[in-house]
Amino acid sequence: MVTRFGEMTSFVLSTAHCLLLAVDKQAEPLLVRLDPERRAKVLMSLIGVVLVGLGLIALAWLGGRRLRRITRKPLPPTQRAEDDWYRKPLFPPDTQSLDVHDLE
Repeated sequence: MVTRFGEMTSFVLSTAHCLLLAVDKQAEPLLVRLDPERRAKVLMSLIGVVLVGLGLIALAWLGGRRLRRITRKPLPPTQRAEDDWYRKPLFPPDTQSLDVHDLE
């Protein structure tokens, strides 16, 4: 029984070793396994994504610098124009009920 177990263990180990070697031989990167045309498309797409990302970073950086310059400038003075809207009547007075004395 011990010898049977030893044979089984050596068989499993040798099979696993062969499978691992086979997997190791096939373990080339996917980019290497692609045909040249598709590999060029994939690489150009990756370069495009990287360039777009760098462009967005540069745009955010320049926009932040511009915003910081704008916030350093003091705001121009504003003139207060009081409307006194709260003192105006809600309904305008009737023009027919006004007397001549009120118009003067």
